[in-house]
Amino acid sequence: MHYREMRDHFTKIISSCSPQEIDDLVSAIRSNKYWKVHSEKNDAIYVVALTQARIPFKEGFKAKSTASKTVVVGQKAARFCRRGRILVVKDQGKTFISNTVIEWPIFLRLIRKNQNHVYKSLIENPNPPPLLNSRTFRGVLKRMHMSIQLADHSNETG
Repeated sequence: MHYREMRDHFTKIISSCSPQEIDDLVSAIRSNKYWKVHSEKNDAIYVVALTQARIPFKEGFKAKSTASKTVVVGQKAARFCRRGRILVVKDQGKTFISNTVIEWPIFLRLIRKNQNHVYKSLIENPNPPPLLNSRTFRGVLKRMHMSIQLADHSNETG
């Protein structure tokens, strides 16, 4: 798909993003971009999904992405995997495992949040949300704020 076709496609699908944000997504796809979830940890990254997760593989479904290794999307998250969505992947040696899919507008908001809390919510959490969209993101933010308040309170008392 050509740059202009991709831009037009995502503009129709993601109406809440500005033209610049759509261009950023298309550029990330074309240049195989990825982002670290936490700047000091190398075991988790964000990648852009290039296909749906439909091919059964290990304990999930294989999806093409901008990652350098094979990505296996967990069964709960696989149904949300689409071209242009973000996969939160954990390094498992020869493959990456993803249990969370994020819509592009939410990803743009998420990367501005505290990386420690995001890492704890999406990577260290044994049951991360399979999809982060505008509705589910509010719940994740509430849990992140509650953990911040608990941490601040324990620092004050300890």
